[in-house]
Amino acid sequence: MMAKAQRIIGISGSLRKDSFNRHVLAAATEFTETDVTLHTYDLAAIPLFNGDLEDGGDPASVADFKRAIAESDGLFIVTPEYHHGMPGVLKNAIDWAGSDANHNVLKDMPAAMIGASPTMFGTAFSQQQLKQSLVAAGASVMQQPSVFIAHANKKIDENGVITNEDTKAMITSSLRAFSEWIDHKQT
Repeated sequence: MMAKAQRIIGISGSLRKDSFNRHVLAAATEFTETDVTLHTYDLAAIPLFNGDLEDGGDPASVADFKRAIAESDGLFIVTPEYHHGMPGVLKNAIDWAGSDANHNVLKDMPAAMIGASPTMFGTAFSQQQLKQSLVAAGASVMQQPSVFIAHANKKIDENGVITNEDTKAMITSSLRAFSEWIDHKQT
């Protein structure tokens, strides 16, 4: 049982409007427990990481992103996989959020991830890289359960609706485990 209501920030590693991962993240907002709110954050306005831009404070879009993370109890990431790796937009967001120059908001932040791909491997390689980068930034990364939504094109329809009941159950189970894990970390 959770000690208090939780606010989780959710991000997608894809900027494409109709990506499987954006659809999964949107659906996940509806699969949370009663005392959990999953708010989505769009990474489109985050500039490419450049340490020179940190002089005198973070750019406004970065400061807003970091504030959204800092005001959350956990970070839930839904990532695609590009060429056996995490997307550049996601690595870029982690580099900004985890930078020590103006405040590393990932330090001790509970983080979890899932991902969807039309391939048979899901997003296993991408998630491994993502875990490595998050740990290096100081985040507290939940290792299990792993959710790799393979053949996403057969489980998510053209309107972005998840049609596969097992996939819905995996997402729900992952969110529940993450919520319980956050609660455990806070006690």
